[in-house]
Amino acid sequence: MNTVIPTNNSANYNGAANDYASTDENMYSKQNAGASSADSAYTSQSKQTATDSNKTNNFSGNKTSFFGSAKKMDVTVDYYKELDIDRAWDEKTIREHLKNMEKIWIQRQGATNDKEQSLLIDKIIDNIRDARRYLIRAAKRQAYDQALELAYQAGRIVDVAEEKLQTILDQARAYYRKGNIKLAAKFAEEAVAGEVNDASAYDLLARCYFDMNTYDKALGVVDHGISIFKTDLNLHWLGARIATIGTKNFENAQQRINRLLELAPNNSIGHSEQVYLHLRRGDEKLAFQEIDSYIAAHPDDNNFKRGVAYDLDTYSNTCYYYDAAQNATFIADKASYQKCLTLRTKAVEIFEDEHTQNQLESAKYYGKKAWNDWNMPAIKSLATYGTIFTVLGFIAEGFLPIGIALYLVMGVLIYFSFRPYWQINKSYVTGKAGKLEKVISIAGDGTARMAEYAFKALIQTMSLIFKFIIGLASGRWF
Repeated sequence: MNTVIPTNNSANYNGAANDYASTDENMYSKQNAGASSADSAYTSQSKQTATDSNKTNNFSGNKTSFFGSAKKMDVTVDYYKELDIDRAWDEKTIREHLKNMEKIWIQRQGATNDKEQSLLIDKIIDNIRDARRYLIRAAKRQAYDQALELAYQAGRIVDVAEEKLQTILDQARAYYRKGNIKLAAKFAEEAVAGEVNDASAYDLLARCYFDMNTYDKALGVVDHGISIFKTDLNLHWLGARIATIGTKNFENAQQRINRLLELAPNNSIGHSEQVYLHLRRGDEKLAFQEIDSYIAAHPDDNNFKRGVAYDLDTYSNTCYYYDAAQNATFIADKASYQKCLTLRTKAVEIFEDEHTQNQLESAKYYGKKAWNDWNMPAIKSLATYGTIFTVLGFIAEGFLPIGIALYLVMGVLIYFSFRPYWQINKSYVTGKAGKLEKVISIAGDGTARMAEYAFKALIQTMSLIFKFIIGLASGRWF
């Protein structure tokens, strides 16, 4: 059975988990069209640059005019940082750098069908074109440099690098919600590598690695995040959960829970995770005791109630059997059914809402009975011969008990043909019926065959008697 993605009530990345990003089959034609447009743009820009170069002398020679131009510029972006431009480069090198960057991003634009990704690329291309306006001519570059210094002094320039990392992190979240784990991990890795000042980046990247079943790597990211954001409860919680259901290192999970309890002794997050660890260790009795004692001490803590109720439901999923042939999960034995029902009933008792109630109803479904046609041949045979012997019983009373007996056996077979879904699933999985079911089925088949033989014997006897009577009447025997 596949491991369920860990989910904390305070961390919501799930959303539309199966809405995977699609790929446009025509993206290559779009890419080529974009490249052609780019070449045209560069040709036009080159002509404009040549024209502007002739005007350079009219700009130079007056430092006051530069300052005046700088003050008029509304600079809000540091293009050197944003576009990875070395200030030591000359204008020709910057021009070539920007030209190559724009070609790359226009090419990427033609191969993108994601709205958020497209908007990000649009922003980058706009920055490249704005940078070309200011940085590929010496006079305008000097004015821009002065305006940039004034903008920093006035606080008009925000931390572009951090904003960029936040944008990348938003992209990672979007891909995670769509179920595209590889792209989500790629963007989250970029945000973490850039040292984004956001603990959720480490949380998200760890979840991506968890989904990829690389549990040690996921814990490494969690611990890296904790080394920076030492008191972030969500990271401590996620580390404990991954250690519990990922690496299944219960000792390590207990250590992480202990740390969580030290950081927030009055917060339910650590106590509910302790309950979950008890469940995963198979100590359901201790888990229930922990739940009851905590609720007795904190009767109004609905966060704890909801958390442990949801954890009970999550843990109850281990009662389901995964069938690879159907790519489906279901309950397929009585013990699992009873365990699942107990856990989900307890969850509803602790915290009743639509989710816990739906989970309980889902478990109860496997206790409902459905018709199983394994005994249909025997039932049909018993119905036929039971009717025959009952009708004969009105002629000769000796046949009536036989007909009634056959009807009774048929009734027992019909009763046991209505079986709970867990039992039907068990027969499907094992290919065998239960012991009692097998005994009833054998008895039913045997009775049906006996009824058939009895009826045939009756027919043969009646045939002999009829022949004997005809012989007497015809005088054949005299």
